[in-house]
Amino acid sequence: MTEVDNEIFQLIEAVKHSKTYINYDRARVTLKSDPELMERVNKYREENFKLQNSVDDGTLHDRIDKFYNDNMELSEEPRVRAFLNAELALCRMLQAISEGVVEGINFE
Repeated sequence: MTEVDNEIFQLIEAVKHSKTYINYDRARVTLKSDPELMERVNKYREENFKLQNSVDDGTLHDRIDKFYNDNMELSEEPRVRAFLNAELALCRMLQAISEGVVEGINFE
């Protein structure tokens, strides 16, 4: 194992032991215990991703409003809300790690 591989392994272990990841994993396991709800959440996440990455053809605002109105009940469900919040926190942490590495090695 190279020095970098060893450091990556240590970083992974640090992430897995972080409060952010533990909260995410707990919320994920809770959500997965209800397969139907997990399937609905995965569809929600996929649609949300597509909307966020779509080109505004003049209808984007209306499509976003419809998406949120159609999914309001789902997104307010406590297990779903806990998972989505935990997932967002983990994504932000991973982004910060990535940005820190890029900045730290002066990669342009």
